[in-house]
Amino acid sequence: MYMAEVPNTPIWESWESILHKSTALGQGISRDLIEKNTHLDGIAVVPRGGLYVVNILARQLGLSGDQVFSLGISKYDREHPTQAGEFKVGQLPLQEDIEGKTILLADEVSDTGETTKRAHGILLNDLGAATVLTAAIHYKPGENVTGIAPDYYVEETNGWVHYPWEGIDPVGSMHQMILNNGTATLGPTDKL
Repeated sequence: MYMAEVPNTPIWESWESILHKSTALGQGISRDLIEKNTHLDGIAVVPRGGLYVVNILARQLGLSGDQVFSLGISKYDREHPTQAGEFKVGQLPLQEDIEGKTILLADEVSDTGETTKRAHGILLNDLGAATVLTAAIHYKPGENVTGIAPDYYVEETNGWVHYPWEGIDPVGSMHQMILNNGTATLGPTDKL
């Protein structure tokens, strides 16, 4: 069997391209759920990158706001946004909201697979989900160290993916720097 080589070239996504790929992902998930005669009880997101994708998927899959769950876990921080560290765990959903349910865990990218593995374990083992399905727009098989591929994905790549929301990060970093230093100076034309 011939296997196509996964590209290593960078991908530059726009808001429009992410919308298109998110809806394509949702269509594939919906089609599969219909074929299997099953349904989702909720969708879980690992903020921050997955928020935009999950907003679109939740709407497309008919899930309301009380069926969207946030898993506050991260391996990255603002000072080193491209260097993974140890997992930090923040707020998690209540067990009663997850237990015995079928949950879709979605993110913008699945690279090393470590975040997916950790979040999947929290949903399944700690919070008692009956089933956890996984989805991402981009899957990076060459980066994957867990052997876990998403159940659903749109595109395989081993290149760096640039998302449109990354341009906002420097503004947030500057905001945090001003707050931490305790000074904020506005120019003559700046308004709050």
